[in-house]
Amino acid sequence: MKHKYEYENPNLKLTYFSYVITDEKYNIKDYDKDFYHFVEENIDLLNKKLSIFFPKAKFEKFNEFVDVKSLNGNTYEMKQGKIEINNLEYYIFFFTDNSLTDELENQIEYLNKQQYLYSEMFNKLEEGIYMTDEKGKTIYVNDAFLNLSGLSRDELIGKTVYELRDNDVLPNSCCAKVIETKDSVSTINNYYTGQKCLVSGSPIKDENGNLKRTIAVIRDVTELEMLMKNIAKEENLSMSFSKRMNELGTKATEREIIITKNSKMKSLYEKADKLADVDSSILILGETGVGKDFLTTYIHTQSPRKDKGNLIKINCGAIPEHLIESELFGYEEGAFTGAQRGGKKGLFEEAGKGTIFLDEIGDMPYTLQVKLLNALNDKKFYRIGGNRPIEFRARIIAATNSNLKELVKEKKFRADLYYRLNVVTLFIPPLRERREDILPLATNFLDYYNSKHRRNCYFSPECMESFLMYKWPGNIRELKNIIERLVLISEDVTISEGLFREQVSQEPLQNEMTELFQKSKSKLPLKEQMEIHEKGIIENILRETETLKEAADRLKVDVSTIVRKKQKYDID
Repeated sequence: MKHKYEYENPNLKLTYFSYVITDEKYNIKDYDKDFYHFVEENIDLLNKKLSIFFPKAKFEKFNEFVDVKSLNGNTYEMKQGKIEINNLEYYIFFFTDNSLTDELENQIEYLNKQQYLYSEMFNKLEEGIYMTDEKGKTIYVNDAFLNLSGLSRDELIGKTVYELRDNDVLPNSCCAKVIETKDSVSTINNYYTGQKCLVSGSPIKDENGNLKRTIAVIRDVTELEMLMKNIAKEENLSMSFSKRMNELGTKATEREIIITKNSKMKSLYEKADKLADVDSSILILGETGVGKDFLTTYIHTQSPRKDKGNLIKINCGAIPEHLIESELFGYEEGAFTGAQRGGKKGLFEEAGKGTIFLDEIGDMPYTLQVKLLNALNDKKFYRIGGNRPIEFRARIIAATNSNLKELVKEKKFRADLYYRLNVVTLFIPPLRERREDILPLATNFLDYYNSKHRRNCYFSPECMESFLMYKWPGNIRELKNIIERLVLISEDVTISEGLFREQVSQEPLQNEMTELFQKSKSKLPLKEQMEIHEKGIIENILRETETLKEAADRLKVDVSTIVRKKQKYDID
């Protein structure tokens, strides 16, 4: 219809007003161009009868507006009067069309009602809503955002996010980043007087792809802790954990940071507690990266020796063979060309009454093994070029990922030294044999690196499932390094399965990765799948409740059932 076309026309007049002059027989003598709007025809109107176009009009009411209908049935308002031109009397008619104004008023009223309803709907949401125009001017915030941020509408509406950012009202504006990147953005915001929130912003574009609005959804992080796997723990707890992870063997008690749910590992650390109080040599066996260094540090810090001497760590495979003797036992002045004046203490001497950790003991040169054996047997050693015995008072803890028995058979390792070191043997199982430790370790490493690098990442459920499927040939060291890398390179707060797979596929010796990730837990027997699912449900409920009775009520089981399931699945 013509009215619809006119309403959508950007050049449309909101109100038409026109005049027509006729003689006494209503023949048209003059009119303006806007009169075509009322007759709805594009023809020459001179000398045409006005009654042709308004057949039902009554031309007898003067000086007041009356309703008249056109040939097409449209209603307008008409006012009739008399004028005199050159001593001749004429009729003058004024026509007006207020229908467009009425329609516009109706549309405005409708939009106002819609806006009110949308505002009421947004205000019912628990998530905060923040909207801007394409230039960053704040045009809407809902009540939830005001509650989360501690701000008021007067502080926000009409102001740009750049003003608010410069004034530290919104120091980390997500909408500003959306405008700058023209893409979706997620940030963690600490509002000045409010909460710590996860903010997800998105651009809203017109049909031509031009940015017209931005919208941000704000969620209280504390509401999402279960979903995001402890995404934003209290800063003081994260910093405390960071300090303990950075400085093993300092004032923090190592017992506090042992992370394991594996029964073999728990038994191993119980044995380590007992060994910490004696002076016997210990041989730690295990693959590369399983935590031999960490276990040694734990034993030293639990022992009385931590206050009597240092923990000296020596990688026997990393020191050049021609230097290792001088590094271990030291040398006297003039012992060889280039020896420093006054000589130099060796690492054995620096240890005092502490602990010496000989890592990769299987790589120690055969000729040096004799001198090490003598030091252990005689409780003394000599510097190179020296003739004064130095008392050997430190404890020896050795570690290797090699098979020392095979090296003994091959004459690459002395049998007498092997038996001297192998008083007590501790074996650390590889990470793939204690998969229940993978996620707790990963979560703690994630907390540490989030704090260290000022990130707030969390693992997607698919990513955590991939952690459990992966073989971890580099054990805990590989897990720790990969999680730090994921935190650093992740462009989003969510660390996805795809990003993890990209990183492990770049590692050497990963030829089986494609086949490995194609496997699914659906390949497991039904009983194991059900147990995995049951364990996850119980762990989630226990995290959400404060007592076993409350957890039992939630699951509609007896408290004894919860206790039994906790023991079965080794849930703390």
